[in-house]
Amino acid sequence: MDIGRTEGVGGPGGVGETRPVSKVIPPVPSSLLPTDRVEISETARLISEALSLPAVRAERVEEVRRLIQSGRFETEARLEGALRKFLEENRDVLE
Repeated sequence: MDIGRTEGVGGPGGVGETRPVSKVIPPVPSSLLPTDRVEISETARLISEALSLPAVRAERVEEVRRLIQSGRFETEARLEGALRKFLEENRDVLE
């Protein structure tokens, strides 16, 4: 084998058949990729809040029921306190 010549190992060769070059597609930035989203309805939010409330204390409910039936529950001070607390807790909804 003679490799000292300029024609290369196999001698001068012709230019072969051309091959198409595929188009290079740059990667898509992650900020443009689709993302998953979850939207919670108002009803679902309210249900979630209701489920997270503390358990009902049956003995306290029964005690209040007896007070209401006897007429000793609805005092002026108690009604004012309940209204004040309601307004404080629902300020953002009422405004």
